[in-house]
Amino acid sequence: MQQTNDQPSQETSKVSNVAVWWRIMRYLRPYRKLAAFAFIGLVGSSALAVMIPRLLRQVIDEGITAADNGFLALAALLIVALGVLRGVAGFAFRYFGERLSHYIAYDLRNQLYNKVQNLPFSYHDKARTGTLITVAISDVDEVQRYFAYGLIDGMYTILLLIGAAILMLTANLPLTIVAFLPLVPLAFLSVKFVGEIDPRWRAIMERLQKLGNQLQESVIGAQVVRAFARERYEVEKFGAQNSRLYEEQIDLVRRWATFLPLSAYFVTLSVGAVLIVGGLLAHTGVAGVTVGLVVSFNAYIALLGQPIRFIGFVIILTTQAVTSGRRIFEILDAPSTISDAPDAAPMPLIKGEVRFEDVSFRYEPHLPLALKNISLTARAGEVVALIGLTGSGKSTLVSLIPRFYDVTEGRVTIDGVDVRTVQLDSLRRQIGIVLQESLLFSATVRENIAYGRPEASLEEVIEAAKAANAHDFIMEFPEGYETRVGERGITVSGGQRQRIAIARALLINPRILILDDSTSSVDTRTEFLIQQALERLMHGRTSFIIAQRLTTVQKADQILVIEGGEIVERGKHAELLNKNGRYAEIYRLQLQDQERLRREMLTLGGLTEEKGR
Repeated sequence: MQQTNDQPSQETSKVSNVAVWWRIMRYLRPYRKLAAFAFIGLVGSSALAVMIPRLLRQVIDEGITAADNGFLALAALLIVALGVLRGVAGFAFRYFGERLSHYIAYDLRNQLYNKVQNLPFSYHDKARTGTLITVAISDVDEVQRYFAYGLIDGMYTILLLIGAAILMLTANLPLTIVAFLPLVPLAFLSVKFVGEIDPRWRAIMERLQKLGNQLQESVIGAQVVRAFARERYEVEKFGAQNSRLYEEQIDLVRRWATFLPLSAYFVTLSVGAVLIVGGLLAHTGVAGVTVGLVVSFNAYIALLGQPIRFIGFVIILTTQAVTSGRRIFEILDAPSTISDAPDAAPMPLIKGEVRFEDVSFRYEPHLPLALKNISLTARAGEVVALIGLTGSGKSTLVSLIPRFYDVTEGRVTIDGVDVRTVQLDSLRRQIGIVLQESLLFSATVRENIAYGRPEASLEEVIEAAKAANAHDFIMEFPEGYETRVGERGITVSGGQRQRIAIARALLINPRILILDDSTSSVDTRTEFLIQQALERLMHGRTSFIIAQRLTTVQKADQILVIEGGEIVERGKHAELLNKNGRYAEIYRLQLQDQERLRREMLTLGGLTEEKGR
């Protein structure tokens, strides 16, 4: 069963954090050179850093004690040179590390967008838009931050620890044990900190996801919210979720704020222990401890202090990256149930015969059938109208033609070719679709009409607009066809948006037209204008029309009455009226008065059936 984005799939939840981390790390492969440059900079910077305390020991023990001014001057120049080289190496690992992290974020976003574009309708039926946006932006950002800071600084800390430990051990074993003894509890504290942070960060990301979904719903449903005066309710609902997020984040910050001072405290203990024990040993001359050695050990601890305290931040970044990576992979691993077969061939030029052969369909294995034993043949050039109550299966039926879904049983053929055996692109490019909700993009009117054929000339765009009776109102816009349409088409009326969508479908010159309630949101006069245009344009094309209005269906070659996913009646308008069955009942209850009102409105508007023709 296809999983939603709101809950992790069982397969994903079984994957360990280590496995997720390794998968994230595989994104380094295409950028081995950048990673190598960053690593060389890391090694160089850490090696130069640990050399300076050793040089300080020599300065004190050999230069100051022996009053060797020449050695002191040389040592000072050497320390300055090492500092410059360390700065260059530090720039290298930070610069290449940052570049690397942004390349990986770039790849992840592209993969996510490509995946979302190719996921089947069944996935989008359940996925939350806010969730997808959160994953593509916030979660990818967390992975990017991990590579830029968590991984780089974590490796830098490890290299410093190893380098300093080796030099300290070779310099004096007893003093090394004294220096590192207070750091053992810090290691256990860090492990405990990781265990506490991981579930809390997951909860924060889930809360952010819920906030994103709620914000997206309230924005899309702004008109409904205001119509029912529910602004206060929505604000309070959002505020409650936001308050929980605040509390969860403060809890995380409190634990982090506790960890950092504690880690600094253990580092300070190490400094104090070295000063006390080292001072006593240097005073007594035991174990070869000198003042210079004690100073160098304190320099090592000071050098390690900041990176060690930064371990907490590295742990948080790693935990966040793994949690975000898990959510990213949930989307990337979602099965693409609608895809080209390995041997899929391009769809030949469509003539237009569409056949449903004993087709049944269900959205999920555990759900009842949405379509049951559908058999029908639409010959090339025929107009097939589908009517029925909402949820009866009309939209589901036509969605099987362009393979938005695959049949559960039976098959759908076009010109005798099973649609599952051909390449999706070649199939869908020959099918014009106007959905029930006509979406326009934030682009110009011309770009919206030419969406399916970006290379179309302005003359072809205008011709399609005229055919959809859209040209006149487009020319009334301030910049005509170059006028930009607002988000989701909100700067045009419902009827205008619908006619632009029809023009978009007509521009690709499809052999099959699917009009899903395409005149449901227009007034009677606009509907009349659209119908007259469609009547001419459907000539020679196989057309499937879903509508509740009589004018849309009464001239169809076939009328199918759908109930409960089954065809309960079929025939032409007059035939079905004479049968006095379900269609006649729908006509009397819903369509007869509608037709009478339509005729009256057309008369008032100065239009007649003959004028339209």
